[in-house]
Amino acid sequence: MTGTQDGLARFRQRLAAAADVMFDAPLEPRSGLADEAGNLLRALVDRTRSTLDRRYAWLLHTAVVGHLPLIEDVEELVRRLELARSSTDAEVWLLQRARELTAELGAPERELRVVSDGVVVDVNYSAQNDRHTGIQRVTREVCARWDAEHDITLTAWLPGGTALRGLLPHEEARVLRFTHVGMRTEQRGDRLPVRDAPLTPMVVPWRSTVVLPEVAQGSSSRHLAALARFSGNEVAAVGYDAIPITLSDLRPGTEPNVFTGYLTLLKHIDRVAAISRSAATEFRGFSEAVRAQGLEGPVVSEVMLAAEVPDAPATHTVAPLESAGSVPRMLCVGSHELHKNHLAVLHAAELLWREGLEFTLTFVGGSGWDMAGFDVRLNRLAEAGRPVRMLGAVTDDELWAAYREATFTVFPSFHEGFGLPVAESLACGTPAVTTGYGSTAEIAERGGCLLVDPRDDHSLARALRTMLTDPRAYRELKEQAVRSVGRSWDTYSAELWDRLVDGKGEAA
Repeated sequence: MTGTQDGLARFRQRLAAAADVMFDAPLEPRSGLADEAGNLLRALVDRTRSTLDRRYAWLLHTAVVGHLPLIEDVEELVRRLELARSSTDAEVWLLQRARELTAELGAPERELRVVSDGVVVDVNYSAQNDRHTGIQRVTREVCARWDAEHDITLTAWLPGGTALRGLLPHEEARVLRFTHVGMRTEQRGDRLPVRDAPLTPMVVPWRSTVVLPEVAQGSSSRHLAALARFSGNEVAAVGYDAIPITLSDLRPGTEPNVFTGYLTLLKHIDRVAAISRSAATEFRGFSEAVRAQGLEGPVVSEVMLAAEVPDAPATHTVAPLESAGSVPRMLCVGSHELHKNHLAVLHAAELLWREGLEFTLTFVGGSGWDMAGFDVRLNRLAEAGRPVRMLGAVTDDELWAAYREATFTVFPSFHEGFGLPVAESLACGTPAVTTGYGSTAEIAERGGCLLVDPRDDHSLARALRTMLTDPRAYRELKEQAVRSVGRSWDTYSAELWDRLVDGKGEAA
């Protein structure tokens, strides 16, 4: 085939895929690609024009253009269909509009695969990047279990964020079998090349549930918003936090604007399963606020996040705090972001070192967006002979070993959707010093934690001093940590499916 014939064949295939789900019976076949495509287009336009059904308009626009539409695209198409004098006029306008959009977005060099009555999961970032903290860990743990127990379609976005596609084999392995291929706990997060992705079929959900375990970013948020508003699919998301809004002064300058695009998507979706009571309160407040716009807003519920670690090796032993000659080990886990409050950890540690207390301080976690102040302070302390070090990225096994070998952990973040390092520390039987409000306070209800005001350096220093100098208090916290029972990933994944896909146990 020539290039023109190839493009016409793909166009006909996309129209046929849309017709298969829009009509109960197959259309009468025609001879020749052009005649067949023209017949399909006329039938799709006639059906959409006669019903003015937004679901059909969304699907028709997708099939003709080869990209998922925006909200304004669907609204404009419906207006044109309603005002057109004939189906021919509507077809001409739609083809002209498709030409304009393909000049802007690129020619649609792919066919279309409709997923009907299924579950489509958007794992774009986790599929294309080796970063494995927070959201990526949740996505991979959950999807591996869902894939084993349910029929799901994993998807990523084509370059430009205008169409969903199926995963390539290495991307599927990165999502479903990440811990088995020797990847590190946290890498730089660089996007890996996806050479074959432009030729993979675009995935279009129909009468399905679209699940968002990641935070949609960029242009994909706008296309997902149109999908949620018009396509007839149900859309459900995991709600992590609203830190880009609530702590915007501690985040990169562009992040709040990007996050508002995500919120524009969320106001049109059906369900949000927040990872803590604290996060649920934030998303529930947002859902209630959008009712002033005449929208229902998503139903928000809480599914407490898991914190599961493998059993300790049989040879694992840790010297107790009061053992003669032992030096307490303080551990701080988390990416080095301003809102994690690591500068306060360094300051409190220096106060205690100046008091003559002996202990080591180790940071584990990748680089954040603004580490200049942290790096300068840490290097000055190290040059002064203080026993402080930063390990950066570590493997999962190294992370669990660090938790178990620590005397205690410290995590005085200003705000967290969940506070995974605290939950993981307790799961390893290691007590923690953490923030006394929000999700970290929820985790501390299990015991094993000293709570502090993260805005008060002396409050933090007092808690660290207690851990280091009060054997009785430490022993009690240690026993509580050992006895604490966290949630398993199996339990979390099952409950999340019930809330997001089956809609069970919803709470307004």
